[in-house]
Amino acid sequence: MNDASSVDDLADRFGEALTGADMETLDQLFAPDFSIYYNFSDGGLDRAQALEFFSNYFGNVSVRFSDISRSPTPTGWVQEHRVDADGPDGFRLRGLPACLVVTTRDGQIARIAEYLDSKQVEGIDLTQLTAG
Repeated sequence: MNDASSVDDLADRFGEALTGADMETLDQLFAPDFSIYYNFSDGGLDRAQALEFFSNYFGNVSVRFSDISRSPTPTGWVQEHRVDADGPDGFRLRGLPACLVVTTRDGQIARIAEYLDSKQVEGIDLTQLTAG
């Protein structure tokens, strides 16, 4: 059931684990066949690749989400938000609009499709966000 309360709980747990580089919690939240798709590379990562990337990236970059707007769907939720980030070597990102389309199954996150304008992002190696 994807009522607003259960969606908010799962989404909040995901966001906290992601920004806190809590791979143990992400491992519990992701379905065994989890995958993530990125519009700007038209590719993505499988579960193991995503956990490795998230550990490396969020372990080194401080990321915050703001202006979060979330809507439950029959299969999960859609979330619009803005991203601020600070990282090594002076990397800084402010107010990047992003959208997530999240598919859930049995209380876990099965798939995320992330949409953002990569032209607004300087300093991120986008090749890390695709397999192969």
